[in-house]
Amino acid sequence: MRELRSWIAERLNSDQTVVISAITHASGSTARGTDALMAVDMNGKMEGTVGGGYIENQAIIAIRNMLEAGYDHRDLFFDLSPEAQQNQITCGGKVSLHLERIDPQSKARSALKSCLEQVESGNPCAFFVARTPGEKYVSAIDERGNVLYPHQQNSCEELIAKSIIESSKKIQTCLDGARTLSGASCFELELPEKGISNIFQVFLLGFRPDPVVHIFGAGHVGKATSEVASLVGFRVIVSDDRPELLTRERFPKANMLRIIDDFADPFTASKGAPAIEIGPQDCAMILTRKPDIDEKMLSCLLRTRAGYIGLIGSKTKRDGIFAALRDEGFSETDLSRVHSPIGLEIGAQTPEEIAISIIAEVIADRSGVLPKLKY
Repeated sequence: MRELRSWIAERLNSDQTVVISAITHASGSTARGTDALMAVDMNGKMEGTVGGGYIENQAIIAIRNMLEAGYDHRDLFFDLSPEAQQNQITCGGKVSLHLERIDPQSKARSALKSCLEQVESGNPCAFFVARTPGEKYVSAIDERGNVLYPHQQNSCEELIAKSIIESSKKIQTCLDGARTLSGASCFELELPEKGISNIFQVFLLGFRPDPVVHIFGAGHVGKATSEVASLVGFRVIVSDDRPELLTRERFPKANMLRIIDDFADPFTASKGAPAIEIGPQDCAMILTRKPDIDEKMLSCLLRTRAGYIGLIGSKTKRDGIFAALRDEGFSETDLSRVHSPIGLEIGAQTPEEIAISIIAEVIADRSGVLPKLKY
């Protein structure tokens, strides 16, 4: 999603027209859900996907028609069940798509640009368009419901935006979801406000900052895991106490390299490392070189709210570290948070294969399909 956001922002900044296509409803068997997003510019260049295949091809055709005809939005619905007989696709799902045209110098362009800037600053944000038969209102709002655009006080758009925030649970649902996943929705909203009584057709698109993977250990597995994590869209922060290994040449795609003084105090600032905080949406991986370092690191990480904690090594090594941490006062509930041996069991041998198994486990854990840990 980071590359798609950058692609859209680049075109907005260069005053190009962009059409965004978002899945706003998906049920049954579908390739993608409401976190899917695609964008197309005036030259026909594309970034992102709404699932590929028949649906995406139809979306591209509709977008081309929009760009030629000049209208600013369109909604598409696909019934992929065999009974519908709309096409040769028989996967059985139903999908709704919303297409929104963003033109240069438009309010929609300014609102979406404000939203993307917020996300790049690390803050969840939502862009929405609210339509009545004769009017269109656009806005960008943060996770607390504050209006980021328009900037003018008491403007009509701001009044409408604040009223929608206060009146609609669906917007709050999207913003809550923006903390864990992107999401889009379309819905009707009746809004009586200061003499205005209209049915609004609302398109809302929530964005989240990229999730963070913290890698502790700059060895072979740490290097490979940094590459794989970056490939699937994580921001990557690597920490180690060996500056000869923690180089930009070895970690070209990492977002931050932290040369720390000691693994016993890995989060505080030092000359080569800014301070970090690890929260519920973050993943932390202990890929260090010695069991005593691993024990120190795990003790520190169990005191954070990290959503995923992984420890590399054998079951024997893990059991020894767990025994020491029990003596330190950690409970069975604390230790149950740890994924160890780290990674899914796929027979991985090389650092690259191990990295794939680690990120696959992270994806499964974040999507809720990983079985409860037992050790």
